[in-house]
Amino acid sequence: MIRTDCRRQANTAQTKLDNVIQCLGDENHLGALGSFANLDEDVVSLKVFLVRIAHLTVGDGMELDS
Repeated sequence: MIRTDCRRQANTAQTKLDNVIQCLGDENHLGALGSFANLDEDVVSLKVFLVRIAHLTVGDGMELDS
């Protein structure tokens, strides 16, 4: 279930980034900026989940970049 949620979060972030790229290709800079809405929060949330999963499966002694 956690992996499914992580995949969903990654797909959401990818969709937003794909929209940014599409808008930039169309020279729509304002649309690209709008497509970034909440993308940073999506990525941070996904990273938090992945770090927690890593700690659960590998252990707390694992070194992870911040």
